[in-house]
Amino acid sequence: MPESRSIIRVPAAVAVVLAMGGGVALAVQGKLNSELGLALHDRIGAALVSFATGFAAILLFALAVPAARARLRGAGQVFRQRSYPRWYLLAGAVGAFYVFSQTAAVGAVGLSLFTIAIVTGQMISGLLVDRLGLGAGRRIDVSPVRVGAAALALAAAATAAVPHFDAGGAHGLLAVLMILPLVAGLLQSVQQGMLGRIATVHGSPVISTLLNFGTGVVLLLAIWLIQAAASGRTGLATPQWWLYLGGPLGTLVLGAATICTASLGVLVMILAVTGGQLAGSVVLDLLWPSAGSSVDAATLAGIGLTWLALLLAARPWGSRKAG
Repeated sequence: MPESRSIIRVPAAVAVVLAMGGGVALAVQGKLNSELGLALHDRIGAALVSFATGFAAILLFALAVPAARARLRGAGQVFRQRSYPRWYLLAGAVGAFYVFSQTAAVGAVGLSLFTIAIVTGQMISGLLVDRLGLGAGRRIDVSPVRVGAAALALAAAATAAVPHFDAGGAHGLLAVLMILPLVAGLLQSVQQGMLGRIATVHGSPVISTLLNFGTGVVLLLAIWLIQAAASGRTGLATPQWWLYLGGPLGTLVLGAATICTASLGVLVMILAVTGGQLAGSVVLDLLWPSAGSSVDAATLAGIGLTWLALLLAARPWGSRKAG
């Protein structure tokens, strides 16, 4: 469906800037969701609220914008044509797990270290997703330059993480809390690849974002209902209304990332998002710190290495031909 593909492609430079902005917004979303979990004393409930408000925001947008509304009306027919595997809808489960990891880990380890763990997982899986052609609808070769960029990003993550373990403290708990975003990062590349394919088939990132949030809401609601029945705790309200903005912000981030995946491929999109996310995480750790927040020379060095990896990975993109 070449007509659909052209709708969600943008020039490479625009896609990189858009992905960087999405990374900054992702850092803000992580902080909001973490604080919401603390305010509600319910990590799963906070993830559910975030996904439910995000679903409501993208649904209202889809109903209000004529072009998106037209795509939404035709979504059922496209879905019945089986132009993509039904299991791609599990992308929403990945998103739900990512939001839960925000609520559970950010407050304890800080945004910067959380982002480092996410990056590590993304770099491991991003090359494979591109090689399989899952994200951009075409296979992108695993060249030595691209492998070098991924390795450089991993070195950046290690550089920033080591001081946190050398500083003493509960290393076991820290490692466990980092496993959550690490696994989320491993799955996130696959998620973006699946959503990129769904958006291409439907001709709109709005539909892929709506399906992602819808699936996540169903999953989180089922888990939360079981938890509520066992604990008797059902309150999901807090007077800090701004903490509910994480969900709608996530819809904007996911839509932007889906567009950038189709235009750049998963690896370059991840590196661009990572650059913005790391920068935003550092600023938030400085201005709005949590118990685990730490910004030092190693963290700043890690950011510099990540940006270098971005430039290294983005350079060969402009010279390769689309398959």
